[in-house]
Amino acid sequence: MFTEYVRTNKKIAVVLTVLRLYLGIVWWSHGWEKLSAKSFNATKFLQDAIQKAGTKENLVQDWWAFILKHIMLPNVEILNHLIPVGEFFVAVGLLLGLFTQVSLRFALVMNFAYLFSGSIGVNPQMIVLSLLLLQAKRNAGKIGMDGIIIDSIFRKPSPPKAPPMKGAM
Repeated sequence: MFTEYVRTNKKIAVVLTVLRLYLGIVWWSHGWEKLSAKSFNATKFLQDAIQKAGTKENLVQDWWAFILKHIMLPNVEILNHLIPVGEFFVAVGLLLGLFTQVSLRFALVMNFAYLFSGSIGVNPQMIVLSLLLLQAKRNAGKIGMDGIIIDSIFRKPSPPKAPPMKGAM
């Protein structure tokens, strides 16, 4: 019942658009900050996350620390480019309502990666909002480029009008 409501209601599309724009602005600010600094380096963040594993607070699980230490940290130069660009493109997708569902999925991957790394902050809130928007499917991007593009693809062509008959009274 709720799922059908968020997927089809036109009024809720306005609320979903506001939520989508909020998420887009948050991603934009984080991505733009990293892109404009031109000196973003994830090394310290990764090292701090690895050190949080096995502590009393247990903010970072051992399996995630293993991934960070043996996969992410050796490839930090690649991450230094992927993270800001990824955040920026997620923001563009959400702000324009273009490829909204894809943008939300990439956003969730990054949010969970930050959360698994012990960075709480705004990530839980962003995860909840992203999941709500994912649940709404096409309605989340209805007021945006997705609405224009997808509606034009799925719009049924109107039947051709019959020419007026000659001699008909």
